[in-house]
Amino acid sequence: MSKVGRNDACPCGSGKKYKRCCLERIEAEERLSREQAEAERLREEREFLDEEEEVHEEILRESEIFTRVDHLSEGVLALIESGQFDEAEATARQLLEEFPDEPLGIERLGDVYEARGKRHEASEQYRRGVAMMDALGEGHYCDCCRARLVKAVRRLDPHGPALVLGRDPQ
Repeated sequence: MSKVGRNDACPCGSGKKYKRCCLERIEAEERLSREQAEAERLREEREFLDEEEEVHEEILRESEIFTRVDHLSEGVLALIESGQFDEAEATARQLLEEFPDEPLGIERLGDVYEARGKRHEASEQYRRGVAMMDALGEGHYCDCCRARLVKAVRRLDPHGPALVLGRDPQ
């Protein structure tokens, strides 16, 4: 379809020149259509940026959580190494309280019991850690972390109920 010139007859059939008949209305409709398209593009861009911001905030939260978990975990290990078992246990329990869905807290409590020579209590904590990892399912924890706990249970409680090792990447 060819473009109608301003001085051409209006395509509506009124007999008037296009510029005196439908031009303003059609230009207004085209302008409105462009503005609506631009508004939709901006809305989609805002939604995208909002989603990006939410993802960024979630990554930041996860990073802060990871840092806190790591700090408490390392604290337990340092306290065990220095022979401060009561403080190590308190820190492990704090880790469990702050992050109840984190098997590392259970593992660290098992480490404290193992350092104190409480083999049965340690193996029970390690079993709890394995059970939590299994409940969370594949993809939440690496195979080597689960394997480390299973091997600890086998070492500390060789006559207790056996745990399936699963895939050991080492």
